[in-house]
Formats: sequence, structure tokens, C-alpha cells
Amino acid sequence: MMNHAQLVAALGEYGIHFLADRETRAEPLAPPELIAALAREADARLHLALTDLFLLHSTWADFLPLVQLQLDEHARRELQARYMAAVYLQRLWSTRLSFYLAPFLLLPDVYSRDLGLPSPDERFGKVGLVALAQWHARAVNLPYNYLASYYKSAELLFGQFIAKANLNRARFYSTRK
Repeated sequence: MMNHAQLVAALGEYGIHFLADRETRAEPLAPPELIAALAREADARLHLALTDLFLLHSTWADFLPLVQLQLDEHARRELQARYMAAVYLQRLWSTRLSFYLAPFLLLPDVYSRDLGLPSPDERFGKVGLVALAQWHARAVNLPYNYLASYYKSAELLFGQFIAKANLNRARFYSTRK
């Protein structure tokens, strides 16, 4: 079992830096191992990162069948919710994501039918995101604002993109002097 610092370091290896502890190094983790470890975690910040991993790495959807087999019911629900959050957010923010991740592949809709959720294409994912938040709260029986957490995932990822762009811009202008 990986500790929090090791998971944060592994996230950094795959492009998620908003939780990064630059001091800690982690053994390389294969994507299915990282996905499963994050789904099992209790830390909500790591669940935000799981959503963002799917936004950054749309091909990781291929690992879902394998990962699900390794998870208990609670972790499987968390994986389904965070994956579908990425699916809906991707549709909602596709223009902005394409600016930073051009080109990117749309995540396949794997769970909406099984979970009784709207299609990701309905109103660009907005209806589905709201329904997912309601499903998620019922599934884990917690009065938590999941909708806000999904939006926070996107906000953190875009903040990371903006910080990187600003750093690149500063480097560019510093070399021109």
C-alpha cells in the first residue's frame, strides 16, 4: 500500500502537479495501479486528482475493466464517479481543454447507462454532472457537495495549465533580453 506522499509523487510523474511535493520520489506506478490506489484512498484531494488524470490521459479509460476487478464496492463507486465526472467535465470544457491539450480524445461513456445518468452529450455534460453529484452523494451516503468538487477538479487542472503557460512565457521573455 502506498502512502500519501508516494501517491502525490506518482501523480507528478503523470502530469498532476497541484498536490506535488517536489521532494518525494516514487517508484514508477503503472496507470492501473495508480488508478486503483487513488480510488481506494480516503483523501478527497486525491479523488480530485483521479478525475484530472482521466482528463489528461483519456486512453486510461482502457484500464477500467481491469481496475474494477481489484476494488471493493466503495472504491469501485468512487472510481465510477470520478471517471464520469471527467467524462462530463470534458464535454463541458472541451473548447478550453482543446486549447491546452490539443488534440485530445473524448473519454468514452462507460458508466452512465449502468448508473442511470444522462448522456454526456446532453447540454454539453452539464445535466449529467449535476445528476452524477446527486448519485454520488446517495451512493456513499454523505452530505458532501460533489458537484463543487467536480468543478474544483477542473479549476485545479486549468490553474496548473495557466501556471505552466506563465512560466513558459517568463522563460521566453527572459531569454530575449
